[in-house]
Amino acid sequence: MPRRLRNTTSALRHGWHPVARSAEVRDEPVAVRLLGQPWVLARLDGTLAAFADRCPHRLAPLSAGRVDGQEIVCAYHGWRFVVSGECTAVPALGAGVPTPRRARAVAAWGVTERHGLVWIAPAEPVADLIELPEADQAGFDSVWLTPVRSSAPAALLADNFLDTAHFPFVHAATIGAGEDTVVPPYRVTPDGAGFTVRMEQEVANPEDPLVGSGEHPLIQRRWSTYGYQPPFMLRLRLEYPDAATTNTILFCLQPEDERSTRIYTRLLRDDLGGDETRIAQAARFEQAVLDEDLALQERFDLDGLPLGGDGSQPGEEVSIRADAAGVALRRALAALVDTVGGADGADRADRADTRASDAAGRPPGEHPGGRSEPEFRRPLSRDQRPG
Repeated sequence: MPRRLRNTTSALRHGWHPVARSAEVRDEPVAVRLLGQPWVLARLDGTLAAFADRCPHRLAPLSAGRVDGQEIVCAYHGWRFVVSGECTAVPALGAGVPTPRRARAVAAWGVTERHGLVWIAPAEPVADLIELPEADQAGFDSVWLTPVRSSAPAALLADNFLDTAHFPFVHAATIGAGEDTVVPPYRVTPDGAGFTVRMEQEVANPEDPLVGSGEHPLIQRRWSTYGYQPPFMLRLRLEYPDAATTNTILFCLQPEDERSTRIYTRLLRDDLGGDETRIAQAARFEQAVLDEDLALQERFDLDGLPLGGDGSQPGEEVSIRADAAGVALRRALAALVDTVGGADGADRADRADTRASDAAGRPPGEHPGGRSEPEFRRPLSRDQRPG
């Protein structure tokens, strides 16, 4: 059976995942989905918290409740939980009666905010959050595309983002106009659990305002630097030396369910001068590029990204020199799966744990005795702690 990385492959628990824009999490609980499971986000006295979205009492969604100071309050029976997941009150027991030992909300291993996004790591991640140096550099304007959902698997969308050979064909109306179909050799350099890719190409730069006046040619040099950290954190820095401009795209993916991926795209450019009209125009152009990709990716009859052969059988795909970045992606994701457990076996164990959890009346990931999985992990670093 081919090895594929799906949106619900349990090995993905060991990664940082974007689950919302920071601005989306305000005063009330917010329901999100990740890896086929429901989660709830809340700001408890200003501290960001993330729990499995069910109360340990009768499994009501905590996202249907409310925030009261430093506690989230279940809407069904009023049980209260603080950021650690500890239950602080069970109204039906009365004052002074200890809460049941297993009365804990299941907290994520880590939750944090970075780059304008809220991130969850359900279990200890294999890689740190990706860096975005342009966010702190003067002269860059920043704009978010409206988050969109796709039926394509997250890993397939990550592979598409790293692929440059499709530009002349998929993006003939936008960035691929006039681009050479030949992809010259390029270098892939390991970077922790991820990698960077650097390449030089001659491409169309229709957004250069001096192209229209004839002062600059349409086809210009472009230096592209891709950064990737598993599972689905990507960054692309595009430098146009002829136009003396730099564009950076942050592209991060939330595998919600088997056939649902939420896409977060942030654009940073140093050539817009704070002009709101040009910033909005740049966002529309980037959205047009993304729409071209999604129109094709959503037609793939794949439930996940093929990870290659296992030695006993060849892989499903045929790769060439131009696919070096995609091959590196597959290797990084295969390493993630192999590090925390084989994809097939891990998924079977995860389903078995879910069935056993349902039978025992406890959330997935919670161990007998009421301790949740994060309690068996190393302590959070300052960056990884809630808030």
